[in-house]
This record gives sequence, structure tokens and C-alpha cells, in this order.
Amino acid sequence: MSVLHIVQSFYDAVSRGDVDAIFAVLHPQLSWTEAEGFPYYSGTWTSPQEVVEKLLVPLGRDWDGFSATPQDHIECGDRVAMFGVYAGTAKATGRSMRAEFAHLWSVQDGKLASFKMYADTLLVDRAMR
Repeated sequence: MSVLHIVQSFYDAVSRGDVDAIFAVLHPQLSWTEAEGFPYYSGTWTSPQEVVEKLLVPLGRDWDGFSATPQDHIECGDRVAMFGVYAGTAKATGRSMRAEFAHLWSVQDGKLASFKMYADTLLVDRAMR
């Protein structure tokens, strides 16, 4: 499986809500960092379980129809930069948001080993407050 297909499989698993597939594609010694202004930022996470508990569960709790839709990419060896759009409606406020993102991924041993998020977190914050 190509590096790009491994990255895309994560987005596909998230969109289906397939937790088993998410765990299957994440490296056990993961390095995952959300953008500091993102509501779920809490430093760098180092396990697939942390990604599920600290990000995916809260996203489902706090948003209706939250999505991360990749639209373009740059691939370089074992790294992929994905560019796309977050969208959703905050349950607490009923406000919708759309914010562009860039995700930098690296693949090791056929699994996602690192993730770094870049996004306009103010747009997300405004929808939630």
C-alpha cells in the first residue's frame, strides 16, 4: 500500500466511524500534535488510544456532522501533506464552521507514525462559543 493510500485510509475510517480501522492504521509509537489553538489540543499524544479518547470521542460529542475532507496533497517519500477542509455544526451553539487545514503525516512500518495539524483554529472556536 502506498504512503498516500495509508493516509487516505485514516480519513476514510474516520468518516465511517470505524474505530477498529483507525487503530489498525495508527502506529503504536505515535506522535500526534493538534494545532495549539484547537479546542482539543493537550500537547503531543503518543498512542492511538489517546487520539481516539482525546480527539475523536470529543468531536462526536461536540459536533454534528463534523468532517475532515482532504482535497489535495503533496507526497515526498514517507511523508504526505494533506490539504482540506474541516466542517461541522457545534452542538452547543448551533453555529456551523468551515476551516481549511493542512496535515503533515509520516508513515513508518506501513502505519501512520506522526501527525501535525495546521488550521485556522479561530474559526472553530467561534463556532463553539
